[in-house]
Amino acid sequence: MENKSNVLGKGLSAIFNEKNIDINSIENISSDNKSFFQLELDKIKVNPSQPREDFDEEKMKELAESIRTNGVIQPVTVKEVNGQYVLISGERRVRASKIAGLDKIPAYLYEKPAESSESMLELALIENIQREDLNPMELSDSYQKLADDFELTQEQIAEKVSKQRSTVANYLRLQKLPVEIKVSLRKNDITEAHARMLLRIDNLDDQLILWKRILNENLTVKNLEQITKPNVKKTRKKRIVLGEVYDSQYQIIEDKLRNFFGTKVTLKRKSKISGEIIIEYYNNEDLDRIIDKITS
Repeated sequence: MENKSNVLGKGLSAIFNEKNIDINSIENISSDNKSFFQLELDKIKVNPSQPREDFDEEKMKELAESIRTNGVIQPVTVKEVNGQYVLISGERRVRASKIAGLDKIPAYLYEKPAESSESMLELALIENIQREDLNPMELSDSYQKLADDFELTQEQIAEKVSKQRSTVANYLRLQKLPVEIKVSLRKNDITEAHARMLLRIDNLDDQLILWKRILNENLTVKNLEQITKPNVKKTRKKRIVLGEVYDSQYQIIEDKLRNFFGTKVTLKRKSKISGEIIIEYYNNEDLDRIIDKITS
C-alpha cells in the first residue's frame, strides 16, 4: 500500500508534469535550507481554493496553546505568486499562530515553477484534499471546484487525487442535495450514509422532509433504508408516505398481532390518533379461524 507521501507526490507530479516531487523535502526541512525562512503572518495570502471552510474553534485554541508552548514544529508551505505568498498548506497553523499572538511563522517556499496562477491554485486545492481530514461535503465541493474551475473530468480528478473514478463520482453526487442538507452534512449534523440514502429520493421537497425527520426523530440509516426502499424499486404501485412518523412501537404491535392471528397484520396510520389495522387471510378456513380468534 502506498504511503501518503507517495500518493501526494503523484498528485503534485501530475499537475507540474514532473516525474517526481519529494514531499518529504517539504515536511522535513532544516534551517540551512535556503527555501526555509521566517515569514510574516500578514504577508500570507490564504489559498482561495482551501477545501475546508469551517475550523473547529476548540481545536484551534488547543493548537494555539501548543504553539505557545512548543512553537510551530512543521513549517507551512507557500508559493510566491506575483509578489504575494499564497498558502499551499498549513492554514490551521497560520490561524492558530495568529491566536497565539505570533508575528511570524516558519515557512517553506515551494520554488518549482507553475505554468500559471491557475495551475498554482489547482496544486493548492489538490494538496489540501490529500492532506486535510475533510468531511464528505468538503470533499464533494473540492471535486466540484476542480471540475468547474479547471475543467477536469471525473477520470482526471481521480488520477490527480489517486482515487477510483467511482469514488469521485459518488462524492460529486452529493452536489445534487438541497443546500439545507449540504450545510447539515458539512456541519456533521447528518452522516454521509444518511445523505446517500436521501439521494435515493428524486424529489427535492421529499428529501427535505426526510432530512427533517432524521434530525427530529434521530432516524438511523437502517430506518431510512426501509423508508426509502420503495423508491429504488423499478416499479411501484404507490408512492411512499415520506412524512409519516416512524414509530418503532408499531413494529412491536404488528408482531404481537401477527403472532396472535397467525397471519400478516399491518398497521397504517392516517393521523396522529387514527389509522387502520389490516388482517390478511388467504382462504375461507383462514377467515373462519381469524373470526374465531376475535369472537372467542
